[in-house]
Amino acid sequence: AFVSKISMINHLQKLLYERVDNMENKNQKIGLIIILSTVLFLAIIFIGVTYAFFTANNPEGSTAQIISKSGRMLINYNDGTDNIIPVTNIQPSNENILIDKTFTLTGSNTTTGNTKMMPFDISIEYQNTFEYHNDLLSELMYFIKRVDVNDKVVLNIVDFLAAPTDELKQGVFQQYNFPTSLMDYKLGSFTDYSGKTYSQLIASGYFKPSDKNESVTLNLKMLFRETGEEQDYNKGATFNGKIVVTPGVEVEKIEDNWDVIATNVKNGNSSKYNVGAEKEVLIDGKEYRVRVANNSTPSECGNSEFSQTACGLVFEFVDVIENRVMNTESTNSGSWPASEMRTYVNGDLYNKLPEELKKNIIDTKVVTGHGRNDTSNFTSTDKLYLLSGHEVYEDDVNDKISEYDTAYNQTRQLDFYKSKNVLSNSPWNSDTIILQKDVLKYNNGASAFWWLRAPDSSTNNGFLTVNSYSFWYSHISHYPFGLAPAFRIG
Repeated sequence: AFVSKISMINHLQKLLYERVDNMENKNQKIGLIIILSTVLFLAIIFIGVTYAFFTANNPEGSTAQIISKSGRMLINYNDGTDNIIPVTNIQPSNENILIDKTFTLTGSNTTTGNTKMMPFDISIEYQNTFEYHNDLLSELMYFIKRVDVNDKVVLNIVDFLAAPTDELKQGVFQQYNFPTSLMDYKLGSFTDYSGKTYSQLIASGYFKPSDKNESVTLNLKMLFRETGEEQDYNKGATFNGKIVVTPGVEVEKIEDNWDVIATNVKNGNSSKYNVGAEKEVLIDGKEYRVRVANNSTPSECGNSEFSQTACGLVFEFVDVIENRVMNTESTNSGSWPASEMRTYVNGDLYNKLPEELKKNIIDTKVVTGHGRNDTSNFTSTDKLYLLSGHEVYEDDVNDKISEYDTAYNQTRQLDFYKSKNVLSNSPWNSDTIILQKDVLKYNNGASAFWWLRAPDSSTNNGFLTVNSYSFWYSHISHYPFGLAPAFRIG
């Protein structure tokens, strides 16, 4: 059974923050626990483990054609089948690779005008009864990586670990004694063990317009990890799975320039720009995508104490621009207004934006909560700002982000996340962790941790974050997580 989200957060806060508050030197082990925050036990003690039996089979399997509005895709498997090849009578091992499967997705983007992308999602559809008792990293695991180079196909892999530095990832691999040959793979955890058919996203991407077929190739490996504890509860456990590719959701592209967008906003026509529609922004010669995160101005926006960060036409960066610390020192005192991150995004980063965009970004009143050392919320005026907890997540019945964000009631959920029904507790059920894929942001081809601006009110050094599997967490301010700001046009 899973540890509840609230009890797990409380456990982690006690484990992390009390130790950090009383230590002058933050050693690497502290960092590892922070990054792999879904794991409650890191020490591995090798002892004799009894047999656990494993089967993997599926009678279906073939190459398949996938039709998209903007073209067609064909998936081919090196072994000729989409199913996971059967393996039986195994013992837990951190060295024995059970599955080694390579597959290629080929696409032909047939759109005219070279403007539309052809999106796709890659999932594993499976029935799994392998349980995991002492932490939230599954005992049956997968590792995946892209093995081709083709800039005509963008691929983003869901990375359960998402360590922001190689040093931290190496530390996790050492703690778990994973094969060093898998260091360049992204780590995955099977999140359902109910035995029912479940589809789990492992990657997504899109084919850029091209006058010929383009391909992307991935390699998938699986192992049944040894925990160092008794694992007899997995005797007789089974896993049946296959790889499935489906067309992704095609995104509307905004063709208007920033001057026209601003004019429409001033004329009361913000609704012309649909929530989720995207536009490209050039920073240091690299293209980034921003999307319409909000286009409404409900009545609460007229309250003088209300943050304007989710009012009017709001754009947010779709993915991470770069990794940065919130503060060099471990502190959340002074909240967002006193953070080094705010200074950077409203200074150096803002100055890198195109002039046409900068002149149309309006000042925004930003209300932000406080940490344990402060007693009241903070207000600042910003061009660029990070999102707060409530602007992404709505409180759910059993898990309330409002308990950690003191300014929860002084802002609202952005229209984009509201339309996706993003809830703070929805990833957590008794035997399933549900990925909320619309919350994910990617960096260098993998899902990433990204900062929210709200301090964790129960600590004096943590800010809220979104992790690489769509959960909200709290992390110490000196870790380099993703930066994905928002801004308003008017």
